[in-house]
Amino acid sequence: MYRHILLAYDETDGSKKALDEVTKLMKSSIDSKLTVLHISDEKTANEPRDNYTPTHAIADTSPGFDHQYMGNLSVSPDNKVRETEEEHHEIKTPSSTHPFLVNAREKLSPHGVDANYIHLSGSEAKRICEYAKEIQADLVVIGNSGKSGIKKWVLGSVSEKVAHDCESSVLVVK
Repeated sequence: MYRHILLAYDETDGSKKALDEVTKLMKSSIDSKLTVLHISDEKTANEPRDNYTPTHAIADTSPGFDHQYMGNLSVSPDNKVRETEEEHHEIKTPSSTHPFLVNAREKLSPHGVDANYIHLSGSEAKRICEYAKEIQADLVVIGNSGKSGIKKWVLGSVSEKVAHDCESSVLVVK
């Protein structure tokens, strides 16, 4: 049925329901590969950096930047930090031992489901879609956020953004 399924998992009720749905899908798709992906907002050393714009240049063009409070924070570019264009677009996997991923592994293993566990940082919807493309996932499974009203209007829904932006098919589990 599906060659590669990507599950976006963050320990919310919606993602727990999505994990249950993936368990059912994996039972009916014996040859499918599963990747469980957790995205966090934490910054890592693998995040792209702007090593070429000194802080004082940003301050001069950014409204509300307070020189008295911040001072001159300009630094010179570090040649060791520069990335090639290929490295800049490559998605790195900083850790697969995040507690959420360990919990997902514990929930899947009694069902005999084998998976890859990946932890990335950054913008959730963007990273989910990027990684789905990178691994050529046929299906992205994501839980419904449960946001409603103004909170959904202001922040948007990750599942909505993923469904709109991903090149893969997306299953939103409620």
